Amino acid sequence: MKIAIHSPRVSYYYGGAERYILNMSLALQKINKDISLITYNAPKKTRWFKEFQQKFKGKIVLLNSKEMNQKFGYFKDATKPLLWDLESKLFSKASKDYYENNKFDLISLHYATDCFGISKKNKVCLHLHGVPKKIRKKDSQALKIPFKIIAVSEYILNKWGNVIPKRVIVRVIPNGINILKIKQLKKSNDILFFGRLIKIKGVDILIKSIKKIYNHFKDIRIVIVGEGPEKSNLKKLTRKLSLYKNIKFFGHIKDAKLYNLIRKSKICVFPSYAKEGVMTTLLEAAMLKSTILASDSCSNKEFIKDKYNGIFFKPKNIKDLSKKIELLLLDQKLRNCLVKNCRKIVEKWTWKNQAKKILKVYKK
Repeated sequence: MKIAIHSPRVSYYYGGAERYILNMSLALQKINKDISLITYNAPKKTRWFKEFQQKFKGKIVLLNSKEMNQKFGYFKDATKPLLWDLESKLFSKASKDYYENNKFDLISLHYATDCFGISKKNKVCLHLHGVPKKIRKKDSQALKIPFKIIAVSEYILNKWGNVIPKRVIVRVIPNGINILKIKQLKKSNDILFFGRLIKIKGVDILIKSIKKIYNHFKDIRIVIVGEGPEKSNLKKLTRKLSLYKNIKFFGHIKDAKLYNLIRKSKICVFPSYAKEGVMTTLLEAAMLKSTILASDSCSNKEFIKDKYNGIFFKPKNIKDLSKKIELLLLDQKLRNCLVKNCRKIVEKWTWKNQAKKILKVYKK
């Protein structure tokens, strides 16, 4: 089957959907040889994409766009749908000739308005990675175009459900994870957050919860890994609460260093409160045996069973989060039990398994 994976942003943007697309592409090429990744030839590419270029054995098509180059400064840090829509529109113009001259059995899309730029002659499968704050008229119109939709969680599907036409084939296939080797390291770090630093990730809630228990844990060590528009605000909050000696910030770091940090951390905290599917970061923490403490929101329930393979706290609730952090820091036996159960579950969520399910939907 000749498949095109269409994603303008995957070459230059650090995000959960981009991580998903790169991992999915690598997994699909192992079971379906004719895979092409169609993306924007961005002036500056992510480390993720550069590493992908070395591993991927399919075809990578880098398309140039003078208009996108002119707007690149805006696109590379974009967090708002209007900019994503503009990027989608400009990349559709850049890719039009390519699709007219190259035929595919299926084009895999990963942002709703990308559907407008693909000729109706092509069969399209749209992956839904998240939910906009408000489903707009153009979003509803876009979802009428694909003949197949894959949602990364039941939560995401339910949020979109009313606007998906009944004729569309719909499946839920969660995110995947690669099997990672376990190297036991001393748990020298207490708490880790890693992910994009945007408001819905709730990192400010984590920082405020640390202040609440600080008098009982004055030597507590927290590491926050990631970049995003909220980073400067989070650093200011850390200084304001006099936690700068306890909380360290890192930007984007190589996977090997990140994986070591996860292994060294007693607890990985996921305070997101809106829009998210089952996050890659959550699965990585599970695979690398760090205890998961997550908000009881979004798609987290589809992977975490409270008090079995992780602990939930009430979304946006500083008091409850601080209470759960204290519980886990004081109870190593509980942490060990949660980690053991989590590892059993996550081993079923491999990209090898998820890619087979995705290809089955593509071929149906």
